[in-house]
Amino acid sequence: MKAQRAMRSGELHSSKNLLRLIALGALLLAFLLRAYRLDHQELRGDEAFGYFFVQRTYAGMIEATVALAEPHPVGSYFVLKPWLSLAGDGEFALRFPSVWFGVLAVALTLRLALRLGFRRATALLATLLLALSPYAAWHSQDARMYSMSMALTVAAVWLGVETLQRQRSRWGLAYVAVAWLALHTHYYAAFALAALTFFVATRALFVPNARSSLARWLMWQTIVAALYLPWLLSVAGIIGSYGGNGDSPDFWSMAQRSLSVFAVGETAPAEQRTAWAVAGGLLLAIAVLRLGAGSPTDRRTLWLLICYFALPVLIIWWSAWERPIFNERYLAVSAPAFALLIAAAFDGRRFSGPREPLLRGAALLLLAALLAGMTLSLYRHYADPAYSKTRGWRDLAAALERFSAGLPAEQVRIAQNFPDPTLWYYYRGAVEHIVLPPGPHDEAGARAAVDALAKAGVRRILLPLQPAANWDDRDLAVAALAQSPYDRVDEERVGVWPLLLYAGQPSPRVEAEMNALFENGFLLHGVSGLEGQQLVPGGLLTFTLVGMRPPGDVGALKLSVQLLNDDGALATQQDLPLTEWRRGDGRTMTRNYGLRLPAELPPGGYRLIAVLYDPTIEGLPRIRTMDGAELVELATFRIEE
Repeated sequence: MKAQRAMRSGELHSSKNLLRLIALGALLLAFLLRAYRLDHQELRGDEAFGYFFVQRTYAGMIEATVALAEPHPVGSYFVLKPWLSLAGDGEFALRFPSVWFGVLAVALTLRLALRLGFRRATALLATLLLALSPYAAWHSQDARMYSMSMALTVAAVWLGVETLQRQRSRWGLAYVAVAWLALHTHYYAAFALAALTFFVATRALFVPNARSSLARWLMWQTIVAALYLPWLLSVAGIIGSYGGNGDSPDFWSMAQRSLSVFAVGETAPAEQRTAWAVAGGLLLAIAVLRLGAGSPTDRRTLWLLICYFALPVLIIWWSAWERPIFNERYLAVSAPAFALLIAAAFDGRRFSGPREPLLRGAALLLLAALLAGMTLSLYRHYADPAYSKTRGWRDLAAALERFSAGLPAEQVRIAQNFPDPTLWYYYRGAVEHIVLPPGPHDEAGARAAVDALAKAGVRRILLPLQPAANWDDRDLAVAALAQSPYDRVDEERVGVWPLLLYAGQPSPRVEAEMNALFENGFLLHGVSGLEGQQLVPGGLLTFTLVGMRPPGDVGALKLSVQLLNDDGALATQQDLPLTEWRRGDGRTMTRNYGLRLPAELPPGGYRLIAVLYDPTIEGLPRIRTMDGAELVELATFRIEE
């Protein structure tokens, strides 16, 4: 008998060790999926905003939250600030706290599953599902508060269950502390706490034996509310007036989007989302059948998980009726509950007869489909640029570096028609930024800002345009520059942005006089703006030409400016019709040029020349000067070895 008991004890010990190893493997998998290529994708705007927000002091962050009507509390910022001081401000470091909290959420989901009485295999399945979840992995690679909120809310639910079952003050105090931290991480954590309270209240209403715990539970919730009240009062106006960063879907659209994103993440193609939502919904239905037909403990667990999963989603959807507030990323608190419910489709009551094989087979088939969908979604997240959070910021920063080079930094400006802080994170050069227009739809402000640039002697403006319906919906930045001394001299597509390049000499002072008179009467007086410029491979050479109109109509005449090397080979050129030149007093004309320089500019000497020609003339379209020359030399440059 003793030998048999020892054998059983040894088998149980071995089984527990195996399950521990599997659990550790699931956590290691969660970590690897969240840390893999963590800095591959570029930051999105909210991530960059968080980086700049934590450059303030702790008191400054609190003040800025109120002053700027920041719609999120400061908890995640308080965690990020000391971490960045140790780890630096690279993309990997910026996102790593989210990785840590994402793995913590997986571990806490296992702990909650075991506390709810799930069999170990079922608890491990829920852990594995959250570890593999593309939705959870996406937010664990995002330098925002969503994975932190997920971890803290699942911790609050676990501690809440412990408090209800053990009725010990230490568990209640632990719950209060974690719930308070969760509320300081994301306001929507309140919906998970509300789900717990709804669960306790409805149980007390229908289950007489559960009524004794209601008063004590409300006491703990009252303590949480009292501790949170000072902060809530200071930001009540912000929460109530936040206009939203999402949409207002109908119920079925909300259900489809929510189930799909929990099932296979945010990188599923749009045409597949309904199918994935159906698959996830069917697995949830099987879980409801199994737990609902099971023991009273199973039904209690089912009701808790339904509250935990559905109530936050429904409250967020309901709050979006009057303002566009619904967004899938706000649903993060419900992700662990979804994983637990899917795993529960393999727990609970076993049905007799043919129903059991049919139900189990359907559940296994749906789970296999979901795992395949998760794998594909993870692949798209890591490897397919079409599903990146954002693209092109690094290329844009490099282009701005190139196109601002060759001039002193104080003579160049980078203008944005929308105050997206992501560019400020990636571009670390010396050129100053401005926002144009300086305020939402501020037409007068845009004109005043451009006038100020001209008065400050700025000679080059780089304007990456991005869609900005809530800031510059009428191309005010482009319009203000079109009415200024600046000319658009070039344009390049960088990532998703048209990068417009402007040049100008607000008060042209001729630095080199040519006074080249052409046979048709056009006088090229001189050039301005070349002083202090250098040839930078891949960069830009900008300057202003000053001339006198010929008598009569200029017709199709063009003035070509060309850069030639020592051998006379063409490096680059720009041809502009005289009709695009600006008219000044009398016959005076000016035009700003911008020559895009090739990426390869070998060392040696270079000449900048001007050629006047008529493209409508066949054979010899060049118009000579009165001295018989076919070209006019404007300047010379040299690139050293």
